[in-house]
Amino acid sequence: MKILMVLLVLLSFQKSVAQSYEQLMDLAGTQIKLEKYKDALLTFQKAFKKQDDKGKYDYANALVIALRCGKTDLAIEWLNEGVKLGLGDNEQELSYFKNDSIFKSIIHDLTYKKILAKMEAQIQQKYKLDKIWQDEILSNAISGKQASYQNARQGFALYHINQDGLEIPYLVFVPRGYQCDTPTRTLFFLHGGVSAQEASFTVDPQTRFEPIFTIADSTNSIVIYPFQKGNPGWKNYDNCSAIIATILAEVKLRYYINTNTMYLGGLSMGGNVSYQFAQEQNTPFRAFYTISARPKIGDFESENGIPELTHPIYSIHAKDDSLYTYDDLMKVYQQVEKQTKNWVLKSVESGGHGFSYLPTGEKSTLEFFRMMFNKEEE
Repeated sequence: MKILMVLLVLLSFQKSVAQSYEQLMDLAGTQIKLEKYKDALLTFQKAFKKQDDKGKYDYANALVIALRCGKTDLAIEWLNEGVKLGLGDNEQELSYFKNDSIFKSIIHDLTYKKILAKMEAQIQQKYKLDKIWQDEILSNAISGKQASYQNARQGFALYHINQDGLEIPYLVFVPRGYQCDTPTRTLFFLHGGVSAQEASFTVDPQTRFEPIFTIADSTNSIVIYPFQKGNPGWKNYDNCSAIIATILAEVKLRYYINTNTMYLGGLSMGGNVSYQFAQEQNTPFRAFYTISARPKIGDFESENGIPELTHPIYSIHAKDDSLYTYDDLMKVYQQVEKQTKNWVLKSVESGGHGFSYLPTGEKSTLEFFRMMFNKEEE
């Protein structure tokens, strides 16, 4: 049950696009908490008929409920659908499916055993690909200042800076269209999920699948992607500002960056701090952007108490975001908009806080970046 509750939390980030589907997922979650398992089963069945773009944890919760209702064939069917979406692609999830007592009724089922074997094979393949990527990010790194820019390899390179005694890693992503003799647009990207009790600077190989890199490749943009979780994270503005300045200075020595088209922004908590950076009088960035971020009216306050925005900022947000609600965003936006037109806000109808990870959301986010580039660089 402990794993099930974790999956219920993750469910809010794996909801699918249609509003009616999301409402059904919310209802199923409530029914599970109330232990109304038969009702939850019917809700899952109804929901899965409505939406193609489901999340793997939707199936994880549903299959547990199917087992509680004695529907073993349905549970195995849903598990198989979840695996297609990546369910069981790590040791923790595989161990759960192997050892949790909820699966004792199917643990000897031949089909179930085959699915577990498929999970194990996928994990082993994932480890191999992760190791290849970890080797590549080291070999792709350009050492020191160059007399002239090298023709950097397409893909990722790993670097580190020392900030207040902490070794902070960051990735530089080079798009396929990069040429060492042509200045290139650059996106400085601050990731989300920085809440943690202890500081962590782990370079997760799964980072390579973040949507921002696909977007950057499509728009021929370099991405600078620092890692930081926990304190000080992005919450400490002065610390964050110092990290950005140090990294940017290093990157300029190694890659031919167009200093007139540099953008700073981020996702969720990484985007929150971007509102503050847009208020700096002197900045190397042309404009700022946020994805699923939460502004505060204090981010825009001036000395005379009237909201103002020093530099352009572009935001995209899902109207059904339950973590940082669209209504709260609009309250701040409407106050700022009365004083300045420097804030461009785009929305998507659904997809939740993690809409940009869904296929339709990734498409909308790509269109959002292209719109920003067109407005700023036309």
